[in-house]
Amino acid sequence: MEICFVTEGTLNACWQDRLSEIKSSDLVVFGFNGVGLVSYKKELSGETEYFQDIAKLSKQLGAVIICGCDTDTYGIYRHSAVVADKGKILGVTDMAHVIDDSEFVAGGNFRVYDTSAGKVGIILAEDLYFPESARVLALCDADVIICIFKKLENFMPQVMLRAGAFANGVAMALVAKNHLSVADIKGRIALSSSSDVVRVKINVEKDYHLISSRRRGLYRDFNSGY
Repeated sequence: MEICFVTEGTLNACWQDRLSEIKSSDLVVFGFNGVGLVSYKKELSGETEYFQDIAKLSKQLGAVIICGCDTDTYGIYRHSAVVADKGKILGVTDMAHVIDDSEFVAGGNFRVYDTSAGKVGIILAEDLYFPESARVLALCDADVIICIFKKLENFMPQVMLRAGAFANGVAMALVAKNHLSVADIKGRIALSSSSDVVRVKINVEKDYHLISSRRRGLYRDFNSGY
């Protein structure tokens, strides 16, 4: 799977000026820089056409587009990502967790998108700090997990990226402002870059760990009689 990550610059700016750099990829990923704040009210009224632009670019490239954005649902703000495949909007994923006080609120879904490029799971912002986020997507058979982050201010996002890839046996990529990291299924950083546009070839491979736990005392299955 060949993925092109755009860590700086808007979707429309890349479309106009850097199309040659992003074409011929199976999947193109924009961080939260892609389209900025999207108002559902303005989208529905036709005042803005951000989602339509994402769909059009995916059709022109013949590829999958994942674009991070902030969404405004009539005054309720969420971190989100829009997914389009060859001209069709497949859906919008929202961040499921919020830490401490924030103007943004939690959404309610994790999803693996079955795309022409493969099965792609999406983790947004602070969801990366919760191990169950990657676990759910891996159990739903994601070929790769894409983590879209705002801006790296410390080492913790990379630590969680590596841990998630190792614990769940699936490659994970983290895209933020001026940063890209890719972790393989062994938990190693396969690539780290601060370039505006980065093309990466990710081999889809999965690892399954057999886990056993020692139990003390009498143990019976929940469904068995006592």
